[in-house]
Amino acid sequence: MNSIKLRGVFAAVSGALMFGATGVAMADTTDDLLKALRDKGVLTQNEFDDFNTSRDMEKVKKSTELRGKINIGNFIHDATIYGDVRVRYEHRDGEDTAVIPISEDRNRGRYKITLGVKTEANNFFYSDLALAMGSRGRSDNATFAGVSGSANNGANDKETLFVKRALIGWHGVDWLTVEAGRVANPLYTTEMVWDKDLTLEGLTEKLNYTVGNTEFFANLVQSYYLGDKKNYSNGTVANGTDKNNNFLLAFQGGANFKLADQLTGKAALTYTTYTHDRAAAAAGQIFQPGRGATTGNAYAGGTNPLAVNDVRPIEIPFELSYKANDKYTITAFGDYVHNLDGSDRQAAACAALAAGADKTAVCNAGTDSNAWLLGAGIKSGTKAGDWEAKVWWQEVGMYAVDPNTVDSDIFDSRVNMKGVVFKGVYNIEDNVFLNFTGAHANRKDKSLAAVGGAGTDLSVNIDDYNLYQVDLTYRF
Repeated sequence: MNSIKLRGVFAAVSGALMFGATGVAMADTTDDLLKALRDKGVLTQNEFDDFNTSRDMEKVKKSTELRGKINIGNFIHDATIYGDVRVRYEHRDGEDTAVIPISEDRNRGRYKITLGVKTEANNFFYSDLALAMGSRGRSDNATFAGVSGSANNGANDKETLFVKRALIGWHGVDWLTVEAGRVANPLYTTEMVWDKDLTLEGLTEKLNYTVGNTEFFANLVQSYYLGDKKNYSNGTVANGTDKNNNFLLAFQGGANFKLADQLTGKAALTYTTYTHDRAAAAAGQIFQPGRGATTGNAYAGGTNPLAVNDVRPIEIPFELSYKANDKYTITAFGDYVHNLDGSDRQAAACAALAAGADKTAVCNAGTDSNAWLLGAGIKSGTKAGDWEAKVWWQEVGMYAVDPNTVDSDIFDSRVNMKGVVFKGVYNIEDNVFLNFTGAHANRKDKSLAAVGGAGTDLSVNIDDYNLYQVDLTYRF
């Protein structure tokens, strides 16, 4: 082949390669094209070898230029920067109709950012480091002009970034992934039980194995819930006393399965427990909800709404997906929770409370240790112009779940609530989304308070609740 023709072939193929130099699929296509040209006699074997050598040298040159701009260790073969920016307008209101009716309306603009980097080593290890706003685990949001301690108009204080995730992972075999550090929640669950913003600290193991059309999975969690164990030789010193760890342990098994050509399902069984020393718990470590009636605008959540004594729930999340056509998928989904120690949790609360109206209400109300959710949705896809909508009803008993982990928005971080939730999303672009969330709820057992765990956004003892949120999210 003459040099002019050869240069033409080189230029055409090189252009195709360089245009998609970062894509593995493009490189594979170029290899196939070169082999086809060689096999048809357009390129000789020597010309084929010369081009591959030239291409390999170009790759080394490009890699060297990139490393000159971004230093990445030779032991890292892949690094990905990711994140999102979200802007939100929110209205939520609550009304307490007992004794002295009082209501609270809260309107605010909010925003959040997440910035992370994932790396993959040349062996079986990887890492994930992500930063986000929000010192409280169940919210990564910041409120416009609402930074704590800034009472002056126009203060425009800067927000602080916190560590969202910091983990080391290992996937040395196809069926097992192990992660250690501050990790994303691996459990298949719903917002009724776990807020999506929450992370875990400790160890998780994720197992997957496929048999025929069924993919079996298991998720195991060993997470610090309250850390920093302290022991003194005599049990106490001037500045403190013995302090035990509290671990959250979760064991989940489930499956993704195919029921028909267009019908698939997913279901799991989860058992969760805490390792706190229940027998040695003092009164201040016992869950103590409050009564439903109030005499003013003070939130009557209870003496201690944070404790997790006697929380040992069984959870069964499930969903069915039907692909109606090439465009739309219809889903039905649900979740059921029963706290195996719910009666003990109620009895401990009754015993721990001092004599008075709260004790009378808690002791007489009985045990409500069940929670359930049932809903349906439709989705058209994940590209620009696609949309999704879903609606569900949920009821959460006072003693059913850990009040510190439920979603912070839907029912204002509270248990002993029941109501309806709607969520919709429209994809403006492939990476730009417009979301709407609406919820309406009432107190489930009106003789008891609507108890919140690790923080609520409204200060009244809610009997009637509404939430409206509009989000604009840009993902990168």
